[in-house]
Amino acid sequence: MRESGTVKDISGKIVVVGIPMHDSCQSCMNGMCKESRDALKVFNPEGIELSPGDEVEIEVKSAEQARAALWVLGLPLAALFAGYGLGRLFFPSAQEGPAVIAAGLFFVLFLGVGLLIQKRRNLESLPVITKKLEGLA
Repeated sequence: MRESGTVKDISGKIVVVGIPMHDSCQSCMNGMCKESRDALKVFNPEGIELSPGDEVEIEVKSAEQARAALWVLGLPLAALFAGYGLGRLFFPSAQEGPAVIAAGLFFVLFLGVGLLIQKRRNLESLPVITKKLEGLA
């Protein structure tokens, strides 16, 4: 996904960019994106010379979106099923209760693990500046 935005603040290779809302943004389900569009942190890996007010193109790589979804959504979902299976395995004569509790605990535990992993990958998971849009600033 590529967007253009305006540089608001620069701190080394981390740049805060404001992105204008489009008509299609109103129907988007990504609430976090909508909340942070005027202050989106992006990474400037190439060290492109920027100043506040410059127009830039940013990109969120598809592979990075998939990787983030795996850690934050896929891992907890797999843990949910694994927890349920382990609950049934260790408490075979019990009702559904222990299996459901194990599933919930595994889900919450691995949701936390996935979020921590994603936080540690902070720079890798940020959108990147691909180029400075000349003549638009």
